[in-house]
Amino acid sequence: WPGESKLVHGKETRGQIASYAGITMFLSYRKHFMSVVVFGTYARLIFWDRRGAVVSRRFNYQKGGGDEILFKFYLRFSQLTSEQRGYDPTVVEVPPTD
Repeated sequence: WPGESKLVHGKETRGQIASYAGITMFLSYRKHFMSVVVFGTYARLIFWDRRGAVVSRRFNYQKGGGDEILFKFYLRFSQLTSEQRGYDPTVVEVPPTD
């Protein structure tokens, strides 16, 4: 992520976050999903899909309007349909066979 730490610990943390996203996509039949990552007083919004991620600039969620960014994100997210939240509507449960 541009402007972020190039230290080993920072790279490992980003790799771990990407790993969690991959597992989420694999286990929950999603086309995409969104996440909020918090590091101390800073946060980022991330949109994940099968091709990769779009990451926001980091922002201080405690001051300078950052709290409003999080509020608007969660407000708008709560109004989305399941499909808009990334769930794949073409996936159906296979009935058990006898």
